[in-house]
Amino acid sequence: VCVVGGGPTGLALSALLSRHGVASATLERRDAPSTHPRAHFVNARTMEVFRGVDGDLARACVDDAPALAQWRWFRYATSLTNGAALGAVDQFDGATTARTKASPTHSTHFSQHKLTRALMRRAREAHAEGASGVIEDARVEEVRADAEGVTVRAEVGAGGGTLEIRAEYCVVADGANSETRTRLGIAMRGKRDLQRLVNVHFKSRDLANDLVDDPAMLYFVFNPDAVVVVVAHDLREGEFVAQIPYLPPVQDASDFTRAVCERILRSAIGWRDGETSKKLEILDVRAWTMSAEVSETFRAGERVFLAGDAAHRFPPSGGFGMNTGIQDAHNLAWKLAAVTRGLSSPKLLQTYESERRPVALRNTALSVENFEAVLKIPTALGLPPIAANALRDVVSGLPSVIPSSMRKTILEAGLAVGRAQCGSLLTADNPIGAARRAAVKRMCDDPQGTLRLQFPKEDVGFSYEPADADGLARLHEPGTLRVGVRVPHAWMQTTRGELSTLDLVDEDVTGPRFTVFARGFDDIQEDTLSEPGGFPMRLVRIVDSPTDSPSAAFDAYGAWFKKTNHLGTKSLVLVRPDAHVACITSDPSEVVVALREASSSPAKNH
Repeated sequence: VCVVGGGPTGLALSALLSRHGVASATLERRDAPSTHPRAHFVNARTMEVFRGVDGDLARACVDDAPALAQWRWFRYATSLTNGAALGAVDQFDGATTARTKASPTHSTHFSQHKLTRALMRRAREAHAEGASGVIEDARVEEVRADAEGVTVRAEVGAGGGTLEIRAEYCVVADGANSETRTRLGIAMRGKRDLQRLVNVHFKSRDLANDLVDDPAMLYFVFNPDAVVVVVAHDLREGEFVAQIPYLPPVQDASDFTRAVCERILRSAIGWRDGETSKKLEILDVRAWTMSAEVSETFRAGERVFLAGDAAHRFPPSGGFGMNTGIQDAHNLAWKLAAVTRGLSSPKLLQTYESERRPVALRNTALSVENFEAVLKIPTALGLPPIAANALRDVVSGLPSVIPSSMRKTILEAGLAVGRAQCGSLLTADNPIGAARRAAVKRMCDDPQGTLRLQFPKEDVGFSYEPADADGLARLHEPGTLRVGVRVPHAWMQTTRGELSTLDLVDEDVTGPRFTVFARGFDDIQEDTLSEPGGFPMRLVRIVDSPTDSPSAAFDAYGAWFKKTNHLGTKSLVLVRPDAHVACITSDPSEVVVALREASSSPAKNH
């Protein structure tokens, strides 16, 4: 398999393919991983994937991340320091841990640039050819498929010349602005231009020290000089990214020089004029476009697939972009392994799009909903985004004889009038300010009032059942035992210690393998449930008392009993290599049939 793109999705796919015994080559156009923070929220399902790939990777994401106390809050204020607090939302509602009963692990706040480095190490360590399994500074120029395979041609920097790779399959994971997707002629569908922003990556120990008593993941700032969202990527290191909206075509990203950005940042922070002892260092300034789009297809022919941001672009609200991409890789890796190792018909690969595209559409819709929730608070403060857009449209429609510099001045003057409402009118003791502050507080106190961080159903409750009438993935409560849904987490006592049902699916994997959890079948054997030459399968007997059998697991807390008791005293749950349930039954013959079908077709209700 040739993987185009060495970001989180491509590197996760490389590590997963190696784990399943599949040879791969990953081509990354950059000559080194980016140091610019982007995504930063790793949800529980992605952490479960990492736990299955390599326990050290999952532990690093937790151990190297800030403590929950530093990122559990979203705060709304007139400035980060020395300003009026408008409201705050504890995204964990007072809980002392991010862990829930639905998962053996938990979400964390670990910035993408750090995660990418960790994934790069893991991908190279797991690869049969070591570091050469991921080739950096390789710009893919062509992906050409035929009946027998795929040829990928890349130009390698620093005199490396042209590299040509022949593979059975190719996965395109080269990001939101995928050049390869464009060459393949695959269009994106959705909302292309929700908002334009400038990201300012900066470090400031002084700011981190000032925020020690008011830590947060996100700070939403509204004052007469700045409307900014500041992401605290790591308060321990004083690493931040400020998101500053701008309005083309009147404004341009080039207007935001480092000097302009520092002035905006100091206003957003609330450092007073002349407070020069407080330092910040701007590391990078980048413009980007917020979109909500999903590719019209996740495949080009029979041998080329799209994954990650190359297949879907979400608003960052909710943190679904990187997580969805890594989970794309998790779904696709075992299927590529099954086909390339001769365990399954290529028809199995058709299920990648039918399963993952509805998830992408669902997460797109939720991300847009979250983005709209973000806009509620500025609207309540008298700063409706629709007004700024209308002003921009008026200014851009002025006669062409008016120079662009004057247009910018007119637009900025109008925006300044709007922002002025976040001065003394908002903070002083007057009816308008009091009403607006009260409105923001109500929104922050309402669980559905503004932007949320946790979405348990979308996180671990999405299903690979046929999509709903709108083409969206179906959702279920976390822990639901149902065909198509991730198998419920339940702690089990084994001869290797306490393991989750998810750990038992992933344990000692050297290739794609199904798992059967059998309760009440004390004498059943693996050959009763599988066919000669069929998909590899592991039998785990769930027992009601301590055991010294390596193939058994003691349901010490009764969690599995509660999930399966409605089936009677006997139950068989067939689980795919990606931990999604393929069959629930009490009849062994149905497992045989389901195992045969699941190797080449979508999950079915048995």
